[in-house]
Amino acid sequence: MGLFSWQCKKCDHSIKSPYNIPAGWEYMNECVVLQEGEEPVIGEYDGYGRVGALEVNSFGDDEPEMWHKKCWKNAGKPEYSGGSEYSDDQGYFYDDPTEDEWEAALEASE
Repeated sequence: MGLFSWQCKKCDHSIKSPYNIPAGWEYMNECVVLQEGEEPVIGEYDGYGRVGALEVNSFGDDEPEMWHKKCWKNAGKPEYSGGSEYSDDQGYFYDDPTEDEWEAALEASE
């Protein structure tokens, strides 16, 4: 299976794989995985479905809720509220952001 990712619940940007992250968006690789009735898992996303030792895509019918760590903290560390959408850019296939896009992403994470 190739690269894939999810959208952050707060800012709606993808959880980035660790490859070729634009300067200033490095925080988008650090994520929080929420599951119903489980403790949050915090770590770097590898681009292939793993956060640390956790296989995020192995939850069966339960969809993971994914957040950038920064967004999750700024939102008050919410608990599981439902699964995240898969990302069209797969956490990797995106252009370098313009200055306006960079600022908009940063603002959305606050």
